[in-house]
Amino acid sequence: MNRSQLLRSAAALGAAPLALPALAARASAAPRAAVPVTTQLMWIENVEYAGYWIADANGWFAAEGVAPAFLPGGPNLASVEAIVAAGRADVGVDELEKIVDAVSRGADLVVAGAIYQRAIAGLLSLPKNPVRKAADLVGKRIGFAPRDKEYIDGIFALNHLEPRYVEVPVGFDPAPLVEGACDAYLCYMTAQPLVLAQKKIPYVLVSFADLGYASYAGAIFCTRGFASTRRAALTGYLRALGRGWLENARDPRPGAELAVRRYGASLGLDLDQQIAQNRAQIPLTESPLTRRFGPLWISADEVEHRVYRTLRALGRTNLPEPSRLLELGPLREANAKRR
Repeated sequence: MNRSQLLRSAAALGAAPLALPALAARASAAPRAAVPVTTQLMWIENVEYAGYWIADANGWFAAEGVAPAFLPGGPNLASVEAIVAAGRADVGVDELEKIVDAVSRGADLVVAGAIYQRAIAGLLSLPKNPVRKAADLVGKRIGFAPRDKEYIDGIFALNHLEPRYVEVPVGFDPAPLVEGACDAYLCYMTAQPLVLAQKKIPYVLVSFADLGYASYAGAIFCTRGFASTRRAALTGYLRALGRGWLENARDPRPGAELAVRRYGASLGLDLDQQIAQNRAQIPLTESPLTRRFGPLWISADEVEHRVYRTLRALGRTNLPEPSRLLELGPLREANAKRR
C-alpha cells in the first residue's frame, strides 16, 4: 500500500515551528572507536522510526561504539532485502514475510529482532455494519489493493472459512469505506484510522492479529556474514535501539518532534499527526515477551508454530528452518546487559 497520500494530507495541515524536544543527557562515557552501521529503512524518515531517532539524538548508538547512518525507503523502493544482501546497507528493516521470501530464494540473511510484535495491518469497518471477527467477512465487500489479496485469502484460510467475498480495488484513502463502496477496508492501524478519527467519523477496527494472522513487523535483519564478523557492533546497535524504543514508549511526543524537525524535516510532516501515529504504534512494540525478555524480542517458537502457520495459509511452502532464519544471540546479549 502507498502511504504518500497520507503524507501529502499531513503536509497540507501545516506544521508550526517547534523547538527540538528536551532529551536525556548524552551518555557520559567516552565513546569507543565507532563502527559504521548503515540501516536501510522500509519507509520514509517519519515517526515510524522514532526509536532510531531517540537513540541517535541521545548519543546512545555512539556510546555503544556504533556510527549510524540511515537510508530512507518509500513507495519506490524495490527491495530492502536486495540492498542488504548486496552490501549497500548493513542492516535492513522490513516485514518478516519479505525477509522469509528472500531467504527462501537463497539470500543468506538472518533476522536479529523486530520492532513491532505483530502485524500492523487491520480491517476498518463502520459501526452500522461492523467486522469484529473473521466470520463477519463472509459475503462482505472488502476494499484492498490487488497485491494484498493474499492477506485476505490467508485470513479466510486461517479461520477455515470459504473465501466468499467481493473484492473492491482501493487506494490509500479510506473514503470508499465512508462512502459505502465497501464494507471493510484493509488498513494500517497506525494510519487510516487516524484519518477517520481526525474527521470524527466513528469506526470499528480489528487487527490482523485478532483475526488469527501472526507475524512480526519492522523486522531487523542483516547478512549472516555481518552478524558473524560485526557481532559486537550488532549487539551494541540492538542495545541502543532497544533503549530508544523503551524511551519512546514513555512519551510519544519527543520522537514525533525529532521526526518533524530533524530526521524528516524536508517531508512537511504534521506534528499532531505524527504524535497520534506514534501513540498508535507504541502498543504494537510491546508484548508479554518484550516485558519478559526486553525490547525488539522475537520468539523462535512463535515463528515456528504461529508465524509459519500464517505463511503457509498465504501459500508459502519453502520455509527456512527458524534456527537458520533467526540470529538472536546479539539481542540476548543486548537485553541481558540492559537488565
